[in-house]
Amino acid sequence: MERFRWQQAEGRRHAYNAWKTATPHPGIAFEALCGAEVIPREHDFVELSGWWHDPTCWACDREWRVRAGFPAHDIPPLPENA
Repeated sequence: MERFRWQQAEGRRHAYNAWKTATPHPGIAFEALCGAEVIPREHDFVELSGWWHDPTCWACDREWRVRAGFPAHDIPPLPENA
């Protein structure tokens, strides 16, 4: 199983640690890599099309890269409006 996964919740595409967090379900909070506790709703789950509709949480993206050991040049700074 992959260590980090993505899930839409509360208007953003958040990442979570699948080794420490149960698979997200509608109405049940989980801790995202950015440190926020978010609650996905039924409409946040991807249909078979595989399309994500919410923007990426850049704090989760950055934290994923740090934890996964990306080289420094592949870890961008957070945008000011993240």
